Amino acid sequence: MLRKIHTLFLLPVFLVMPVSSQSLLGYEYPLGIPVQGGCGTALSLAGTGTGIGNDFFGLTYNPANLGISGRTTFASTVSGDILSLKESSKSSRHLDLGFRLLSLSVPVGSFGSIGVSVEPYSAANIRFRYYKPLHNDPILADTAELGIIEKGGAVSWQIGWGYSIMKKVRVGIAYRYFNFNRSITMTRSTFGSLNDRSVDSTQTKFSTSGIRAGVQIPVGTFTFGISGDYFLLNRSRYRRIQKGTLDTLVDTTRGSYDMKPPPALSVGISWQVTPRWLLAVDGGATLWDRYYSSVDPVVQLDNAYHVSGGVQFIPAPNLLTPKLYEITQYRAGIRYTQLPSAYATEIGGTLAAGLPLLASGGLFDIIFEVARRWDTRFDQHRENIYSIKLGINGARKWYQSSDESY
Repeated sequence: MLRKIHTLFLLPVFLVMPVSSQSLLGYEYPLGIPVQGGCGTALSLAGTGTGIGNDFFGLTYNPANLGISGRTTFASTVSGDILSLKESSKSSRHLDLGFRLLSLSVPVGSFGSIGVSVEPYSAANIRFRYYKPLHNDPILADTAELGIIEKGGAVSWQIGWGYSIMKKVRVGIAYRYFNFNRSITMTRSTFGSLNDRSVDSTQTKFSTSGIRAGVQIPVGTFTFGISGDYFLLNRSRYRRIQKGTLDTLVDTTRGSYDMKPPPALSVGISWQVTPRWLLAVDGGATLWDRYYSSVDPVVQLDNAYHVSGGVQFIPAPNLLTPKLYEITQYRAGIRYTQLPSAYATEIGGTLAAGLPLLASGGLFDIIFEVARRWDTRFDQHRENIYSIKLGINGARKWYQSSDESY
């Protein structure tokens, strides 16, 4: 079935049904299209955060962030995306509303901090139809309608711990639970001299455990960071159902196979130039050549390298009685991401504002992003993304430490 769908993908397609975000390129990859999660502050810097010391980041980019402060912090991010798909002269638009992060970190006194989070890892949503004549006989005029509906994606849950060693090195480690669900339904309907409809549906479920670890080293106004992920091998289970109107029998197949998500590595550096200016850069890779499945992938996978950078400006961070615009965090960023294929790329840019919530010490992020995906094998296909993301970050310090006794 996978080979048949891949052949169908190569044909000119007309995309319909604007019900959810989708990517035809995402079908090429075992887990769908990668999704960028994280708190609003990092997303406003185009996903830069491995080397930034910020307790709102929690576990998302580097678990070493849990070792920064004694505050309880909460972060959540939602995103509204408009995806414009273009194939030759035809196009369609699709809307997606979804979460990007739920995160909580809590200090445990002199033992550092613990944190939990959940964020999306990938999305596997496709819905399109293709019409074609079966032959050129003007009398019969037989036609076929071919369609694919794919739903699902992967989500990552984390629980971790972070600690600051003499305020010189921050370390963090987290357990990750990885959960992937996907259903693919292929339909084929013929009209004319022979009316028939067949349905071929496969549902896949997979979960495994993993580990994420990270280190941050502040040196003067610079902070260096490194973070990595690794997942364990586990069994993926599937159920396939095939049925048609001309054949009343329903064929159901169940099975399982070995699977392991790819490890990843990221390094970053940030520079607090002045209290007003912050610069940061990240780079790394998702090592798809280490992805394993006992079922052959649709295409040859390639390591997905990424690089991003961002800048933050605060007009007057040290005023005692500032106006809101004087302490608003204005940010911009740009990113380049190779997708799991050597031929596919995604680039994007962000503009954002972080509005302080003065009463609670929190932050409200508003982020605008424009991005594009393409694959050089399909020179007439483009996917443009227009996104607005909203992030709410809260903080509360429940105690005040003191070196004095009374």
